[in-house]
Order: sequence, then structure tokens, then C-alpha cells
Amino acid sequence: MASGRDRRLNDWKEIAAFFGRDERTVRRWERQRGLPVHRISGGARNLVFAYADELERWLRGDAAAPTEAPATETAAAAFGEMPQVPSADSDRISRVPGSSRYRPALLIASAITLFAVVAVAGILSMRDAPILPGRATHRPDPKVQDLYLDAVYYLETRQASGLNRAMQLLTEATTLDPEYADAYAKLADTYNMVSQFTLMPARDAYPKAQAAANRAIALDPDNAGGYAALAFAAFYWDKDFARSRALFERAIRLDPGSAQTHHWYALTLMVAGETERPLSEIGKAQELNPQSRSILANKALILFHAGRVDEALAILQPLAEAEPNLRSPPEYLATIYLDQHRWSDFLRECRLAAVISGNDARRAIADAAEKGLDEEGGDGLLKAMFSEQLRQYQRDREPAYKVAATAAMLGCGDDAIRYLEESARRKEDDLLGVRIDPAFRGLRSDPRYGAIVEAEGFVPIQAPGS
Repeated sequence: MASGRDRRLNDWKEIAAFFGRDERTVRRWERQRGLPVHRISGGARNLVFAYADELERWLRGDAAAPTEAPATETAAAAFGEMPQVPSADSDRISRVPGSSRYRPALLIASAITLFAVVAVAGILSMRDAPILPGRATHRPDPKVQDLYLDAVYYLETRQASGLNRAMQLLTEATTLDPEYADAYAKLADTYNMVSQFTLMPARDAYPKAQAAANRAIALDPDNAGGYAALAFAAFYWDKDFARSRALFERAIRLDPGSAQTHHWYALTLMVAGETERPLSEIGKAQELNPQSRSILANKALILFHAGRVDEALAILQPLAEAEPNLRSPPEYLATIYLDQHRWSDFLRECRLAAVISGNDARRAIADAAEKGLDEEGGDGLLKAMFSEQLRQYQRDREPAYKVAATAAMLGCGDDAIRYLEESARRKEDDLLGVRIDPAFRGLRSDPRYGAIVEAEGFVPIQAPGS
């Protein structure tokens, strides 16, 4: 193994290849044995690097593999992939008079015995385990890896310009290196997100995300990012919630240290109506990546839907001040203030979110709502907002779901149901919020609303006294 501070290993795969082990093993060594691994400041937890000389020093000071290693790893160590300390038995044999005559026979017998043990252990361990194809560690060209790392940064901005830049960089990376599985997985993430930010129609973005994720998995069947991206698309596009959950669970088993996977899983659990599990998953995500603004904002959203409104506001209000260009804090604050009938606060946050996202239709809706508030108070705000939303809806600039929500808040149940049904026909992303949206509280005893919730794949919330 070459040494030198200038030899840098740029990811878990390269670190694993340095030792001739798999990624799971070296990740465990970092947690349990202090393997010297560095993380990129401000990046995701799985963006790591290491220096070969530091690894060599660690190896010289702690050569033995962890005691809980599976049989296949222990056998690999016995064949000399890790330095071995001579056993006391072998030392005694070397000192027995005349033992040199029998040493070749003893070595052959030992090898045969070891082969038999390994073979039996291998057969027993393979009875219930999937057979994975052997593959060499892929090492991208440093220039291609730089494209990938730059794209990860832009993706984390959660801004329209950043997402577009990430898409360009990852497309370039996968064009230059068609075998780069991690780049395909991150490209899938990007397509998943651009649909959320309405930068590309969902009918175009999600199939592209699925294609990129499947390519990542084809190149690397253990690519956790690929499974997480597939889980995201399965939930938000296919609405196959059981498959989405299974894919998220598999991604977490493959890489329990992925903050993004825990983050996305938490949001899907929240949308499905759970409370404790989403808080647990978003807590894990925050522990893994405490610098993430989006994780913090979505933690507040999960707290709100869990009924912990004050805690949600305690997060969102300072976050909105600290991150004035981040769209989610004002959007979430607008949702909370509207539910609390804090009309002026709602208008301020609604308009701010519209400005950040460049959504002229939402700005026009906020202007109309403000005029209605000045003329007739809260009811006037909702009436004026509903009227302007209808006008924007007819121009295909406002989803039917938003029209339905305002109709429900006005007590117009028939209109709310009609536009919810239209939202379902259009396959709008917003409709996934139908079970937990506070705007529809007044419809929970309406069987038509319950049927829509069930058709989306959710269990309806029972109205009090029903």
C-alpha cells in the first residue's frame, strides 16, 4: 500500500478498496475502532475522505479485524488480507525438535481444514442470503468527481437556480462517466426535487428520476441513494406507499448514516398521517446533518402536524429571518397562520413565499386576499382569495387542490369535493396532503371526502363523535 499525505481517498468505496473490504465493514471500523475518516465541512454525512498514511498508521496500531465480523470477513483475514499476529500454537510447533520435517504436512492439513470450515460457513451463511454479483470498486476521474461534489452543493441550496445547475453538472458527470452509480443516484434526487419546485412537469421529472435511480442500482446493486430515490418517486408519483416504505427501509439498511434518506422517509410518514415515527426519523436526519436548513424547516412542519404548533413556530420564525431566500419557512408559516386565522401574518408570509419562488399567480392571490381583508375581514379574505384562485386555476396557474382547500375553509363542501375530485383526475402532487391538511377538518364526517382519502391510499381520520 502506497503511503504519503498527498494520496487522498475520496469516498467510502476508495477507503474500502484500500483495505480490500466492503463499505459496511470500514464504516463499522470508523464507528467502533476509530478509523481516521474526515468529512467535508458543510456537506452531507456520506461525503468523506481519508489519507492513506493515516490509514496505514491506524492499521499498524490496530491490525485485528473487529470480533463481530461475519464468517466471510474472518476467513478473508485468515488468507492474509490483513496483517496477522502469529498464534501461540504455531510458535510452539516451530520449537518442537524435528518439527521442520512435518511442517509442510501440517501446513497442508491446516489449509485443508480451513478450506472445509470456510466452505461450510459459506454454505450456511448463503442459505438465507441473497447472492450479490461481484464487482470492482468504481473510481471516477477526479474531474468527474468534482462535478459530482459541486452538484451536491447546488442541490442542497433548494433554490430553482441551484437545482438547475445541479442537473446540468450531474448530466455532464454521467455523460463523461456512464459507470458512475453515485452520480446517477444524485441525478435521480435532482429530478425528484425539480418536480417539487415546479421546474419541470411531474409527468416528465419522475420517470427521469426512476430511470436514473434504476441505472444507479444496475451499476451498484447496493447503492442506497438509488433505492432512496426510487422510494421518493414511488410515494409521490406512483403513490405505491407500501413499495415506497419497503424501498426506504432497504436504503436505510444499506446506509443508516444517510441524513437525506431519513429526512425523506420522515416526510412520507407524516403525509400518511403518522406522528411519532416521523419525528423519530427527522430527529435522526438532524443528528446526521445538523447544518441542513431544509431538515430543520421540515422538522417544524412535522411538529405542526403532530399538534405541537408552538414548537413549530419557535423553529420557523428565526429560521425565516436567518435564511431569507429559503422558500419553505414562509410557506410553512403561511399554512400555520392561515389555520390560526392570523390573517395579516398569513398574507405577509404568503407574499414572501411567492416572491422567493417567483410565482406571480400566488402574488396576485395574496394581493386579492389583502384587499378582501381590508373590506370584510377574515371572511372577505377567504372569499377574495377563492375568487382569484379560480381565475388562476382557469389559466392553469393554480392547482385544483388549492381551490378545494379555500372552498372547504369557506364551508362550501360541494365545491371543495368537486375540486378535490378534479385534483385527483389531474394527478396533482398537492393531493397527497389531503389526509392531514387542516383546511379539510370540516369535511371529515363527509363520506365523499373519506372516499377521496381512501382512493389516495390513506386511512381517513375519523371525525369526533363518528
